[in-house]
Amino acid sequence: MAPGSLVAACRSLALSTWLLSFCFVHLLCLDFTVAEREEWYTAFVNITYVDPATSELRTEKTECGRYGEHSPKRDAKGMAALPVAPLDRQACDPNGRFAVPARAGAWVALVAGGNCTYEDKIRHATAQNASAVVVFNVGSSVVNETITMAHPGTGEVVAIMIPEPKGREVAALLERNVAVTMTITIGTRNLQKYVSRTSVVFVSISFIVLMIISLAWLVFYYIQRFRYANARDRNQRRLGDAAKKAISKLQVRTIRKGDQETEADFDNCAVCIEGYKANDVVRILPCRHLFHKSCVDPWLLDHRTCPMCKMNILKALGIAVSPSQNGKILTMEKEGKALIDRSIIDHKAVDTLGRG
Repeated sequence: MAPGSLVAACRSLALSTWLLSFCFVHLLCLDFTVAEREEWYTAFVNITYVDPATSELRTEKTECGRYGEHSPKRDAKGMAALPVAPLDRQACDPNGRFAVPARAGAWVALVAGGNCTYEDKIRHATAQNASAVVVFNVGSSVVNETITMAHPGTGEVVAIMIPEPKGREVAALLERNVAVTMTITIGTRNLQKYVSRTSVVFVSISFIVLMIISLAWLVFYYIQRFRYANARDRNQRRLGDAAKKAISKLQVRTIRKGDQETEADFDNCAVCIEGYKANDVVRILPCRHLFHKSCVDPWLLDHRTCPMCKMNILKALGIAVSPSQNGKILTMEKEGKALIDRSIIDHKAVDTLGRG
């Protein structure tokens, strides 16, 4: 592959890698950082009781509950009941009993959070035929906070969580022997998206890897560019040295009065487009074309070809530029000398004929 095409390929590949890196990481950020979603439902909690102070029937309904992750999303209703033991309001004792009102029928267990898993609380309540379990949050730093409880393997019992203030309010009524009827109905469906730590790590690693690849290609591109520039400069220097050596081997002649080059019908110098005059110094090339020495020498240094027929003077003189590290100029002296001698003989013959 040529150096120019290699550099162009490296540049295109580096730019393409940067573009692909940006697009890929952007897609990763969109698709994976929000890949984990949580679906949860709120619950309306309706409590009905007779106010012991006024003997009035009170009903309070708030959307303060949240269904558990493994709870069936359906309605439930029953008389609320606390664990009998004051020190076991969390219902962690598998032998603990609930203060279920006589002839209550369906009833709802009200338990405090903490001390054991949600599965244990729900299993202990359902073992005593609770139709629903209401856990009120305890010890949260955020007022009225609820979470989606995880309680796999607890069956088809309805389980919700309510805030601590609401739970303590109902527990206070039950501790005063006030009968409280609790009705649970389905509330609003919520879909919460949140950033996954695993996804963030994956995106970060992917971004770093892609950036390393891109940087590696850029470094490779600039190294190749530097090497290509150095190689081009070395080649130009070698060609310049070869051209100087070739020019030194070319014949130089001074035009004299009466030479055929001074005649009006003789071709002009192809470089300056002027005719030849007596005492002009001319350079004779192996192709037998001649030019003013001051005109053709700079041309030969830059182009190394005849201005008229485009013959390569290096090849004509048998001078080859070596690709070796030292840039040595290899010459075929015999072949070059033969070409020069032939050129001199031809021009002497032309001069003789012109004078004759």
